Amino acid sequence: MKKSFHKKIFTLPTSSVAGFILLVLLCAISSGEEVQNAQKNIPLLTMSQAESIAIAQNTDVLSAKAQYEKTAAAYLSAWSSFLPSASASASWRRYDREMISFRNDEMFYSKDSYSLGLSASLPIFSGGKDFLSLKQMGISRDVAFISYLDKISQVSADVISYYLAVVQSSMEIEIAQQSLDRALEEQKIVDEKLSLGSASEVEASKMRVQVAQKKLALIQAQNNLQRNREKLCAKLNFPLDTSFVVDTTLSPPPVVKIPPLTEFLSDIENRTVKQAKLNLRIARLERTSSYLNYLPRLSLSANWSWNGADFPDNFSSIADEGSFSYGLSLSWTLFSGTSRIGEIKSASANFLQNSATLDNTTILAEQNVREAYRTMTEAAASFELSKAQVEDAKLTLSATKKRYELGSATLLELLDAELSLEQAQLQKISAIVGYYRARAQLQYLTGK
Repeated sequence: MKKSFHKKIFTLPTSSVAGFILLVLLCAISSGEEVQNAQKNIPLLTMSQAESIAIAQNTDVLSAKAQYEKTAAAYLSAWSSFLPSASASASWRRYDREMISFRNDEMFYSKDSYSLGLSASLPIFSGGKDFLSLKQMGISRDVAFISYLDKISQVSADVISYYLAVVQSSMEIEIAQQSLDRALEEQKIVDEKLSLGSASEVEASKMRVQVAQKKLALIQAQNNLQRNREKLCAKLNFPLDTSFVVDTTLSPPPVVKIPPLTEFLSDIENRTVKQAKLNLRIARLERTSSYLNYLPRLSLSANWSWNGADFPDNFSSIADEGSFSYGLSLSWTLFSGTSRIGEIKSASANFLQNSATLDNTTILAEQNVREAYRTMTEAAASFELSKAQVEDAKLTLSATKKRYELGSATLLELLDAELSLEQAQLQKISAIVGYYRARAQLQYLTGK
């Protein structure tokens, strides 16, 4: 069963480009009551729409996406270590006097000199560091992608929190207005009793103070709503006076249907833990790679060249007169000071550091999940309590009002009953919003 609340309406500034774009977007996907609002130029902004808008415009998300694309390009570049490289060259040079050149055992005199060349090389064995480097770049790409997704989830969680703050403020305005209306009705009763001589000036004065307090509470609730709306607009990159209608229809928290904590702890694979695991893999590969500096390198190379005193007339002369060579190259660094030993020690220390980071991250993730779960269950139980308290406070206020009209209850009892109802209503709203905020946080922490 859903509990419905009225929606607060604000004016959309026609000069706001972002507001106009938002209006067109939301009106296009609205239906039912949303269509009626759209006809009044008052767009309805749902929570999912707010998330989509924030993700599309958030600078941190865009930066994380660019970083992922950068690491993906670096991973693609790392494949070049396994592919052959080839280059072509051509040159022409003119001397101040004729020079002697030879071609096919013939001697030529010319001031010009031409040359063409092709070269290619293929690394056969590089100690294994190229392979490990490729794996490291692939893992770095995965880390950047996880970071990109984590940034999206973080922005979504923030937007949900801001959106729920607007929802809660809208509901609190309704309660403040209802409380003010009741106080005005009670003031009429006190004034009538005062005119009949059954109420004192003290009671009338207390009632005037009560009405003034309710008016102040309503203004404070309206300002709080505007304050939360401006925070949400800033998160969505909208002008602060951009207006919209928020959906304040929230289902009551399902106390009985909440899964046990063990289901959330069975497989904590949030993105922070995944990043720590991938960083540990990178550190392990770096440690292994540091030992490969002691291995030799082997490569295959081939070259073809042609040179002459005049430019050839056709391709066959180039092919006939050119020279070709190929060979293997072996290099082995026998001693390079203490640099290789230092690299091994540094890589080993980095591996131990990342291992400790993974352990701490896992423990912290589990603690956060446990705390968010407790907050969610407490909010659900608080809703059940406040729901019963609201019904009890309504009955108590109704009975106390009748007793006060008959003179068997004091004004203080009436005001206490009114305060109890208002506090119970506020607690009910706080419990509903707190449940959904904790549930969103729990979903973010578990990576689901």
